[in-house]
Amino acid sequence: MSTLLPKRVIQARWALRATFFFMGMTVAATAARLAEIKSHVGASNTAFGTSLMIGNLGSMVGTIYGGRIAHSVGTRKLVQVIMIGVALVQVANGFMNALWQVPIVAFSGGFMYAMANVGVNSQGSMIEAKSGRSLMPSFHGSWSIGALVGSITAGAVAKVLTPEYHLIINSVVALFGVWVVSRELLPFSSDQEDIAANQEIKHEEAIPQPIKKFLYLVSLGSLLALVAEASVGDWSSILLKEDLHIGIGVNTLGYTSFLAAQIIGRFAVGGLIDKFGIPRIIRFGGIIGGLGYATGLIVSHVTVEHHKLLAVIVMCMSYAVLGVGVAPMPPSYVSISGSIPGLPTSRALARMGVISAFGFFVGRGVVSVLAGWIGLPLALLFPAAALIGSGLLANTLRIENIGSEKA
Repeated sequence: MSTLLPKRVIQARWALRATFFFMGMTVAATAARLAEIKSHVGASNTAFGTSLMIGNLGSMVGTIYGGRIAHSVGTRKLVQVIMIGVALVQVANGFMNALWQVPIVAFSGGFMYAMANVGVNSQGSMIEAKSGRSLMPSFHGSWSIGALVGSITAGAVAKVLTPEYHLIINSVVALFGVWVVSRELLPFSSDQEDIAANQEIKHEEAIPQPIKKFLYLVSLGSLLALVAEASVGDWSSILLKEDLHIGIGVNTLGYTSFLAAQIIGRFAVGGLIDKFGIPRIIRFGGIIGGLGYATGLIVSHVTVEHHKLLAVIVMCMSYAVLGVGVAPMPPSYVSISGSIPGLPTSRALARMGVISAFGFFVGRGVVSVLAGWIGLPLALLFPAAALIGSGLLANTLRIENIGSEKA
């Protein structure tokens, strides 16, 4: 039982929401301006996408070290320090002018952001456990609000600020915000309590096979959902500019539509999870979101030459459906991993993160290669199928099934 007063937990809950907000704001500005960054480095879809996927190797390394550092110094300290690196990498994106720079910056960004994710998601899992109800969707919903603010701002300033200056201003604001609010996150003593309460499996011991098998399934579902979600940040501004022929600034509408719907989904889904359970919500979101995404890609691809406005409207609507469908995915997988009996939260999330990042590396590469072979609109059918696959895995993701034939 925690020695923290309920007031302290409430303060940490709001501090974590604000921290997620500023993290979303940090990366969304970059995602919204990727079409310009791609143009600056003079890369094809395949070369640019392949370079970006190196970021997943950085994520794997960052997740491994993030778990170890969190175990040593605490998740609050980890978040506070590593956000400096996250901000610097986002600024570096704006100054790239050659293709060889993209994989270096992508690796660094993946490394930094993965460590930050270990910190905030571990905090979220501990706060959720202390509060006794589903809170992770609202934490990730705050990320989406920050990302929406970053995306809308990017679209508004695209014609007056170059990516370099825009990303500097955005990163400074976000970093200052994190430093102010993160002081109210749970202290190191909470990390130590979590480790003490889940020390059946010590840090140096191997994870038992039934739990390892269950973590593999959770990680597979997580990476499939991530492939779909990341395809919006990676490719939506490029798709609208190069395939639907929309100008700079307006080409952020796809990403903005996705984020607006995702916010609604994430703040609504907590109560639904409490009522229906995570597996049912994931199954519904995966199938509906994946089918909606695929439908929009096909219809917009077929109609763009004769009805450009219709194609743009349909694509933005499909991004909204995808946003609702993917909304419960990341927080739900974090909640599942963080609640495995006997396994410390930071270790479970780190293991899931490494496996997910490796699979995501492969998935991101598939999209990049397909974009060169069959064009971007059809290549993005792969992330749509991945999200459907994540939904179909839902019934295996029950804690009570660990060690049974169903797991």
